[in-house]
Amino acid sequence: MSIAKGQDLQAQELLQNTPSSLRIVVPSICFVESLTTLEQEEKYNLDFLRKLDIQINQAERDNSDNARLLLSNLEQSRTSFLQRTNEVKERFDIAFNQLAMKSEMITLQHLRRL
Repeated sequence: MSIAKGQDLQAQELLQNTPSSLRIVVPSICFVESLTTLEQEEKYNLDFLRKLDIQINQAERDNSDNARLLLSNLEQSRTSFLQRTNEVKERFDIAFNQLAMKSEMITLQHLRRL
């Protein structure tokens, strides 16, 4: 997710230009966790957009100068938010696929206590 959100440029660079001498090993649960996190982010984003749409609707009903300015800003914010959301999803898909192709997935075993 940090690659998808543009927060870890070094990891992105490493994944895009992985040296042949490097072996990447990832626990399978990390793949599941990243998909779950992406799903949760999508829910948060939809909730935010619903709330933003309510505010846009309210501003549309108000004929004041402030409301028109607010409406313009909210609509631009909605557009920018959707663009960023699409970029994050695209980067996630690319990073996930690169990691799946370039890494060895390992399954962690439960440790038995005697």
